[in-house]
Amino acid sequence: MAPLLNLYSFFYFGLCLVSGIAFSYFLSRKEDLTPTFRGLLVPLACLFFWSVAWSICNSYVAPWTAYVFVFLKNPAILIMGVSASQLAFGFQENSFPRWKDWSLRIHIFLATLAILANGTGFFFREILFDPKMEFYVPNQHVSSPIIQLSILSIAGVLCLILGNTIVALIAKYFRFEGSKKRNTGGFLLAIFGILSLAFADILVDLNYFSKPTFLFLLTNLTIIIMTILVLVSLNQETIPSTVGFKIMTFNLTVLYLILSIVANFLFNRFRADFQNEMSREKHSIKTQLELGSIYPFVYLSDLVVDVQDDSFRINKIDFTKTNLLQIKNRPLTFEHFNLSSFSEDPSGIYWTSDFYAKNHHFFVAIPYIEYRTTVHQTVVWLIVTLLFSLFTIFMLYPVLHKTSIVYPLTRLLAGIRKMQAGDLFVTVKVSSRDEIGELSNSFNEMISIVRDARHQLEQKIEERTESLNQTILELKETQEQLLQAERMSTLGKIAASVAHEINNPLAAIKGSIQFIKEGQSFGENITKTDNDHLAEKFITEFKNQKRSEVTSRFKRKKELIAFFKSKSIPDPISLADTCFDFKMEVVPEEFQKLFDTEEGRFIFQSKLNDFVIGFHLGIIETAVERASKIVFALKHHSYSGPKESQKLLSLKEGIDSVLSMYSTSWKQNIEIDWKVEGDPVILGHADELVQVWTNLIYNSIQACPKDGGKIRIFLKEEQTEAVITIEDNGKGISPDILPRIFEPFFTTKELGMGTGLGLSIVQKIIQNHNGNIQVESLPGKTLFSIRIPLAKS
Repeated sequence: MAPLLNLYSFFYFGLCLVSGIAFSYFLSRKEDLTPTFRGLLVPLACLFFWSVAWSICNSYVAPWTAYVFVFLKNPAILIMGVSASQLAFGFQENSFPRWKDWSLRIHIFLATLAILANGTGFFFREILFDPKMEFYVPNQHVSSPIIQLSILSIAGVLCLILGNTIVALIAKYFRFEGSKKRNTGGFLLAIFGILSLAFADILVDLNYFSKPTFLFLLTNLTIIIMTILVLVSLNQETIPSTVGFKIMTFNLTVLYLILSIVANFLFNRFRADFQNEMSREKHSIKTQLELGSIYPFVYLSDLVVDVQDDSFRINKIDFTKTNLLQIKNRPLTFEHFNLSSFSEDPSGIYWTSDFYAKNHHFFVAIPYIEYRTTVHQTVVWLIVTLLFSLFTIFMLYPVLHKTSIVYPLTRLLAGIRKMQAGDLFVTVKVSSRDEIGELSNSFNEMISIVRDARHQLEQKIEERTESLNQTILELKETQEQLLQAERMSTLGKIAASVAHEINNPLAAIKGSIQFIKEGQSFGENITKTDNDHLAEKFITEFKNQKRSEVTSRFKRKKELIAFFKSKSIPDPISLADTCFDFKMEVVPEEFQKLFDTEEGRFIFQSKLNDFVIGFHLGIIETAVERASKIVFALKHHSYSGPKESQKLLSLKEGIDSVLSMYSTSWKQNIEIDWKVEGDPVILGHADELVQVWTNLIYNSIQACPKDGGKIRIFLKEEQTEAVITIEDNGKGISPDILPRIFEPFFTTKELGMGTGLGLSIVQKIIQNHNGNIQVESLPGKTLFSIRIPLAKS
């Protein structure tokens, strides 16, 4: 069947044209588009197919258009909703990446379910001519709730998708400022318009809303939304385009908008005129019948029936008596004409109305196809007008815009690009006396000023460059000398001050330690009992034991506390903690009798307290000696000791002494993994190397996390060198400060927490031993590697 355009065909034909041109343009410039705006291709393609579907449905009066309506129009609008939602999330910038990803997954899932539900429900509905839409569609009014749900699924899911999109756009709107905010507001308005149409579609399907009103809103709002989207897109800095393209697109969009508004008035006027013509026809027939005419003269009508007598007054279509039942069962309309279908064939569609004449009920029918034929001619002329207008704009574009706007701007842009490339002798020809002409004149004046200024500047630069280079070289040398001298001067002052202020307190601490030790040794001359010997033997045997595994340590501690409780010791938990600190985790049977008497328990606790005091005195004494040697090393930071005073040293013993000295000051939950392969012997100064191990291990402890800290110390002997590695799982050293960690006085610690000399002293000591130190650092791993020549090499 040949197409018979109806009143809405023009709008959707024009929309096909506009969306098709936009899609073709963006597809041709796809490589130049930003990733965000490449998503504009899918909504444009869906809009094109959606408008094609509406054009087909509004142009053909045939049952097969119902398939186009369900299987082309509905999927296209859903895919357009999903793609427009993704475009909205990425509009201007992708502010909510996780929200965007989850929305895409959910939207695709819901859209797939809606398409399947709507397509399945289609086969359970009868295809009928819809008098409101004026084309064939599946029956929208069925009693089955499942079928009704399948009808509502498309608009319902689209509302959910667009509602989520509007929330995202509102969040972006309040986040952005300036042009971004304005453009987002325009996009938000367009999406809200589509949401309004989708919601109105639900109301139509539920019979709460008139279909003619919905079609009017659909047509006009679609045009407005399309206009907004085009204008918003033209204002995007991320869209690659030219001034000419923007002018042409703006002209086409405004032309389509204006023609659509004019078409609205024309179509409303045409429909009103045709309704008046049919009313005059009905009034003429009624007058003739009342005047006694049996077979009235008709102009438009094909059928006039006396419903009361079941007789035909006019019957141009061979209506039979059996068809009279359809006339009697239909809703009566006296005031206006309604569309009624009396057969599956489009020729059975009529404008129908009722009236009374001589107290008889009459029915009149006017062919719908003839009406569509008349409409077809009008719409075709309007479409021809649209195409002719577009052709006229394209033809007049060179005269109206290229000569006066595009070409002058192109020349100005070419001049600016030459200037950017370094050509300061370029000039732009002025061909107009408007704003573009003024801009071109200003550019020519500016380039002249820049050319003169550049010439003068080049002369001054040539004169001063040579002297400046020489001055910079001298300044660098002087600066380095002054900086080194200042550092060494500062170091000397600090060393002298530290030595004076620390040595006296250290001497007092040494004297106190010696006094306490003498007090302890005084008691050793008293005659010892069996309990004294047994307690000393118990402590001596267990103080060098290895610790048990962590998994069994807690159990042993509970057992030890229980044992002390059974022996009526006043504070069993504290005593068990002290014993565990010194590796006494169990009480063997041979020593249990020591706790059977109050005297034995008292002697054991006294001996244990003496041992603990002696242990801590040893640590204090070692630390005091270490502090004295640090002061000595600080004073001699710039002085390396004579090589003839170097001695054979065991590196293993030096590291062991540092680990013992600091064993009680580790952070809680820090695990130290100390492994040795061989026993490397070197020539060196023991005190200086102990200072190296102390600094590096203490730094690793400070860097380790509070929970789960781990330090690995590994010593091995190679052919000619001893290799020591110290690794921790701390936060690491930032790459921008890693090259500076060995500089004197460089520190990242807070004021008063460090002098910045630790690693500098470490490096100098290693170099004095003919070795080298390297560091590698990543988040979660910092590794210091030290190589020192062996004594035998």
